[in-house]
Amino acid sequence: MKYLDFRKIKEELRRLEYLSKLPDLKSKVRVRFILLTFSSVAIAWCLGYLLTQFTSMERPGIYMASIFTLAGLLWVTEALPLFATALVIISLEIIFISNPGEWAGLGVMAGANPDFRTFLNPLSDPIIILFLGGFILAQASVKEGIDKALASQILKIFGGNPRVVLLGLMTITCVFSMWMSNTATTAMMITLAAPLASQIPSGDPFGKSLVLSIPFAANIGGMGTPIASPPNAVAVAFLKNVGIQVSFLEWMMVAIPLVIVLLLVTWVLLWHLYKPSGSFKLATETHTINSRGFFVMIIFSATILLWMTDRWHGLPTAVVALLPVVAFTTTGIIRRSDVNSLEWHILILIAGGIALGLGLNVTGLDSVIVNLIPQDNAIIFPLMIVSTILLSTFMSNTAASNLLIPLGISFAIGLEQQALAKEIGVGIALAASAAMSLPISTPPNAIAYAKGVLSSKDFSKAGVLVGLVTVILILGARFLWQLLF
Repeated sequence: MKYLDFRKIKEELRRLEYLSKLPDLKSKVRVRFILLTFSSVAIAWCLGYLLTQFTSMERPGIYMASIFTLAGLLWVTEALPLFATALVIISLEIIFISNPGEWAGLGVMAGANPDFRTFLNPLSDPIIILFLGGFILAQASVKEGIDKALASQILKIFGGNPRVVLLGLMTITCVFSMWMSNTATTAMMITLAAPLASQIPSGDPFGKSLVLSIPFAANIGGMGTPIASPPNAVAVAFLKNVGIQVSFLEWMMVAIPLVIVLLLVTWVLLWHLYKPSGSFKLATETHTINSRGFFVMIIFSATILLWMTDRWHGLPTAVVALLPVVAFTTTGIIRRSDVNSLEWHILILIAGGIALGLGLNVTGLDSVIVNLIPQDNAIIFPLMIVSTILLSTFMSNTAASNLLIPLGISFAIGLEQQALAKEIGVGIALAASAAMSLPISTPPNAIAYAKGVLSSKDFSKAGVLVGLVTVILILGARFLWQLLF
């Protein structure tokens, strides 16, 4: 009995009792989502019918156009959970394009259908294994308290000056979010910053700056590495599928300068928007690391070092990602319950994005779409960057990337410009992390908003400016990328 947490049990019982009193609300939400789902299916079917009647497009392309439209509508409206839409994509591609049952009216009209394994392969794509290794690293770090211990020690270095503490808090959040889930990083840092926030006088504007800095820094840190956010993984995976490799170190060489500049700009912006009205000092708490924590730190450091030096030792990043998986599961640091609590839905969502891109390529729909776009690569790059930020503001940035990355890369491949394909793929992924002007734009924003300190206006006032700066920086950094790529 001593292992039971009665406080958590009581909280869960109260939550269940509260939910049981809301049957009408739950039924209304369910009806709304059902209507949205059927409406999305109807629109996708109508599009397919119109393409059949008024174009000469081949049948697989028509099917894929309908699937792509359905995916976009479901992701925008979130009528289904995001990962569920990813599974719908894979299933529909198998049935309508691969047609393993050889049903009449489905599949390719002439020639062999693509093997159904083509659309199942994304579920075991190396980028999925890479992300799994990242999840395991993050899980072990949180479980052993490494995150809090390192954060508290680093914060002490920045002293008690509010301006410097703000920079320290953003720096730590940014660095953690390069290796951990942005959502988990934000949740952890919000908790860690609570003692700091309690020392700020009531009503002082700096309280908003402190809370707002955490999700913004987490989103910016999500640009730093290929495993920092799902859009990055989608970009790397789709580029690899068209024969273009982006190494771990190469990504960081491109992204880290952008992250540093954007973090400093955001710090200055937040300080001037929410400057303290008085003078005060901030003190931090101390957290320690035990022997298990030091073991996790050693494996963490070794994994990162191997990821960054993959071009010299020859081990693919996905293979290196198995190091923490094996090390932590065999030593008992990660147990079955920890594995069960991993963000498997994110992995499925990434796989759905990869499968969507494969479908466009296999059916030739990507070529059809590319022919509709003005053949001017000077326009397509900024257009894709701006579109990504706008779309990601109102929907999941992963879903937005899943839709735009295949289109942008396919355009560049159609022009036989691999360098442009790299620029577009990486650029879209980076831009997706910069959409943070609404509380719903990213999970980190939602977590910070839930604290009750910030309003939607606070996010918009700072987030729009950060988004504009990001567009300018990405467009300017393109010249640096051309030297590296």
